[in-house]
Order: sequence, then structure tokens, then C-alpha cells
Amino acid sequence: MKDEIIINQLVEYIKEERYNQAVMIDGDWGSGKTYFVKEKLLKKLENEIPEKKIYYISLYGASSPNEVINEIYTAMFGEIIARKLGEKKSIALQKGISFTSKLIATGMKYFNIDTNDLPDLSDIKDVKESIIVFDDLERCEIEINKVLGMINNLVEHNDVRIILVANQKEIGRMSFSRELSSKFQVALNEKIILDEKNSDKQQNNKGYTREQLFNRTEQLFAEDILYKKVKEKLIGLTIRYESNLQDIFVSVVKKYIKDDEVERYLLDKKQMIVNLFESKRHYNIRTLIFSLIAFEKIYKIVDAIIFEPKVYIENEIERVLKYIIISSIHIKSGKTPYSWQNCSSKSGIIYYDRNNIVDSAVYGYKFVDEYLLQCKLDIQEISDVITNDENEEKSSNESKELENSLQYKKLYSWWELEDEEIEQILLIILGELEQLKYSPMYFKEMIVTLMQLDHHGFECIEYNKYVELMIIKLEKYEGTLRRDNFEVLSDNEEFIEKYNNIAKKLLEFIDNKEQGEKKEDNGFLVKRQCWDEKFQMECINRKDRYISDNKFFCYIEPTKFIEQLQEAKVCEINHFVLGVKSVYSFSNLNEFFKADITNLKKIINQIDIEKMSDGKKTRKIALEKLIGELNEALKSIEEPMY
Repeated sequence: MKDEIIINQLVEYIKEERYNQAVMIDGDWGSGKTYFVKEKLLKKLENEIPEKKIYYISLYGASSPNEVINEIYTAMFGEIIARKLGEKKSIALQKGISFTSKLIATGMKYFNIDTNDLPDLSDIKDVKESIIVFDDLERCEIEINKVLGMINNLVEHNDVRIILVANQKEIGRMSFSRELSSKFQVALNEKIILDEKNSDKQQNNKGYTREQLFNRTEQLFAEDILYKKVKEKLIGLTIRYESNLQDIFVSVVKKYIKDDEVERYLLDKKQMIVNLFESKRHYNIRTLIFSLIAFEKIYKIVDAIIFEPKVYIENEIERVLKYIIISSIHIKSGKTPYSWQNCSSKSGIIYYDRNNIVDSAVYGYKFVDEYLLQCKLDIQEISDVITNDENEEKSSNESKELENSLQYKKLYSWWELEDEEIEQILLIILGELEQLKYSPMYFKEMIVTLMQLDHHGFECIEYNKYVELMIIKLEKYEGTLRRDNFEVLSDNEEFIEKYNNIAKKLLEFIDNKEQGEKKEDNGFLVKRQCWDEKFQMECINRKDRYISDNKFFCYIEPTKFIEQLQEAKVCEINHFVLGVKSVYSFSNLNEFFKADITNLKKIINQIDIEKMSDGKKTRKIALEKLIGELNEALKSIEEPMY
């Protein structure tokens, strides 16, 4: 039901004097019950029934009836204290907002208020014909039957209209853990059969598992035994509340978002956000608030990035918002967040749902998950990730403009096409691949689309044909190829394994080409003419890249190096040693440079100091330094330090 319908129903029920039972507003945690009561219901009741005083009482953590009475007392006489203090000097004590009895006592003493000024609670006339809202009933630590009994007295003897707000399925759970050992003893009684159809009797007389014991105990004691009977007598109307995000979205944004620009943006994106929540069947207002506040933090950082044209940043902001919503829902639903630990990418298409890997693709950001999980915000890292994405997006869009007539784009919504049309498009795509019309940036998503079609029963998918044509394009491609642009990100190992098997030749080609480019780029390592004053600085500048690649001496071909070493001057050898030191300059080399072991051993074994020094003292010293440095590096790589 819409909020307005519920409110009207509650108002009519409370106005009807012939009803003398309480009203229950039942809803899941996070469904927005409290927000609905405070922001809408109380205001409506004040306008529609001005003759009745309204008191809002939270029972959260209340451990004795006296605490509840104190809360009622506090709420009832707030106005009296406010009048005593005077309009201008008093704290703004709003009707319907409870405050602790300790605050009352302190305030009375400080402002010299005599307790005789306040009516005795036993003279209950002031509470008669009022409306009391008791929230968080399930979080009350008093036995639920005692609480309801006390509330029943208010209803029957004092003409008080009661509205209870609770998550009914959690009622009684606060007291579940008390005297748990005694409850276990009862649950172990084999004569108690909880469900004849699905009995969890001991199997082979071996006893109950821990989980079975807890399940039996919970079924017996999670809800107080007399609750249902007391409820039938006390509660006349139960309304199931589920938040309507369409109705409350605007008020939530206006209440929790501080920045005017972000507020306007979110209001403009209302329907997209609501649709995301509804598509996930997630209606928890706390999740909505959590995600909107997170977006506000990140929005200002992304929006400040300078990139032309501005539309790219605008599109990126929307994509960030979408991922914040989806990741927030995922996390708040108790699911394991996507793990970025085992991939070098910090953004990209991820497949976050293990149970629906094919259809769960979303563009994700590592920095979003770091903020949602750790409240970590690295402005420079966010800027670098977004700028890199924008450059790739811009390059891709420029390619797409040239490829506007290509057939693959028709498969973006393949589920809306007829089977025959899809099969015809696939044939045309093969022809377009033969004509080298596609940018390599399409290849990954093209393979994933083929996997989706295969998953849904299309039998015309011949992966090898597509991959072979893709490799022909890569052979003639002059741009930079990065492996991570062709890798899929997912927690589902089966999905990754299948993709890697399909794209195996493609990935191998990219690895070989990348390796060849890196060897060419690192050719200075085996050219003694480069072993000069600038050599050490060149190594330092490339150090992060070597660490990222997990390779350094792997780029040095041993035979060529030995040839150059034999011709090198003393100063050239010394410069080379300094360069090696600058790269192998930390203790845990084994974590990064295991690939270097083979080349290091070959080079060490081929260096004959006596022969190469040819009796020259300074040359011998330089070669000994080199051997010593290489042996030290090899030892650190092979024998990690702890």
C-alpha cells in the first residue's frame, strides 16, 4: 500500500472511538517504518486529531517496565518543563520526541523546577485519550508478554490509542540467548517433534549437529510462547509496511544530502536509482541512505576532474552512481563483496553474482568498494582511474563512430531479437572480422556475448573462427595492446576458466607481442654504450614497471650480455652495477623477481673473472663487484628473508 493509504487507514482507525485495540505497523528492519512514522504519520495525526496529545517512545534496549514508564513520563511532561523555562530560554522540546529521565532530573535541578510542579504519573488523567507510538518493540529486552501486558493496561483502562511499530518476525529474539544452556536441554528432548513431515530426529542415535540444535532451540524459544495469544487480544489491526522508494526518495535526499549540487543531481536520477533497487528487490531505506551519502563523498572528487569534452565526466559520474547503488545493495544484503586483490585493474566490467554470472555484468570501481567497506578515499587514485577510463572511452567512441555501421552493436540487446535474426547477424560479423573492421577493444565483450548466446542454447557458436580472425587483426594492429583489456574480472573461477580457454590463443598472442615490445624497450640493458651516467637513473625510472611485470633480468639475454661485458670499460661495468643495485634494492625480492632466476644463473656461470679481467686490476675489481651483486640478488630471490 502507498504511504497515503496507510496513513488514512490509521487515522480512521484511531478516530473511531468504538475500537479499543492497538494498531501494529509491521515491517522488516530497514524498511523505513521509523522514517515513515516520524516524517509522515505523526505530522498527519497532529493535523487530523489536534485534540489528542501524541507521544513517540522508542523501546530500543529497554530492560525493565520502569524504563518504559520513565520514557512515557518524559514525553508527557516535556511541554510542562518547556513552559517552566520560558519560550526564549528553553530548549526546543518538540512534542512527540522522547528524552531520558536523567535529562529531566538534571534540567529540573539546574533550572530550579520543583517536582510538585509536575503531576504524579499515578494520576493518569493526563495520559488519557492520548496517542502513544511505541517503536522498536522487537528490540525491547523485557519479556514481550510483560511489555504487551503493560501496554494493554493503557489501552483498556486509560483510553490510550496505541500504535506499535515492530519487525514481528524478530519479536522475542532479544531474550533468546538468555539461559541458553537450559533451553538446549529442553531442545534435546527427543519426545518434542517440531515438524512431523520434516522431523530432525537424531539420525542413527548419534545426536544433533550444532546447527540442528540451534534450529530446534530457536523454533521453541525465539518467540515467547504466549505472544500470539496476547497479540490477538491487544492488537486489532496489523498493517504490513514496505517502503515505497518512489514516495520517499525526494524526502530522503533532501534530509541526508548536504550539497545542493549533489541533491539536484540525485533528484534528476531518481528513477534510475529507484529502478536499480526494485530490480534487485531491495527496499531497505538504510541501504538507500548509505549509498546516497557515499555518492555525495565521491561525486565532488569525480566532478572536479578536468576532461574534455565534459560529457565523458558526466557519463562517468552516472556509471559511478550505478555501481555505488549495486555494490551497496550487494554488501548490505550480506553477500561477499567483489574481490579486487587478485587483479591489476582498478576498474572495469566485473561479474559479481556467482549464481548468475552471465547476466550480472556491471562496470565496477575498486575505489568505490574501498570507500564502502573501509571509508578510504584516495583523491589522486580516483582521478587517475577516471582519467584512464575516459581516455579509453574516448578512444573507443572515436573507433565506434568509424564502425557505426557494424552489425555487432545489434547484439547489445540480443534477447529482443528473433533467433533467426541473431544467427544471420553472427554470419555478418564473421565477414566484418575478415575485413578487419573491428577494433581490438571489441574483442573481449564480443567473446562474452558469444558465451551468453551459448549459455542460452544457441548452437551456432564456433569460438575458434572468431578468435582466429581476431588474431589476424591483432597482427596488423599498430596500437598498444594490454593484456588486462582482454581479461574478464569475476569471482567465479569456472566462468574465468571457460573464457580463458576460449580466448587462449588471443591472450597468448598479446603476451608474446607485449613481451617482444618490452624486450625491445629494455634493449638498453644489453648495450654497453648505454652503461653511462644516465644508466642508473634509467633503471630507477623503470623500477616500478619491473616490479609490476615481476621481471628485470628476464629482459637481459645472457649471450648478448656476456658479449657486451667482454668489451665493456671499467666505468661502464661500474655504472651497470649501480643500475642493478637500484632495482634489486629491497629485501623481499622473492615476491617479485622469481622469473629472473634462470638468466641470473646463466650470466653468473658464464662470467670468468680471470679471463675477462686479463690481468687488469681495476677491471677485476669491477667484475668482482658485479658477480657479488648478482649473487646477492639471486640469494635473496631464492631464499626469502623472514
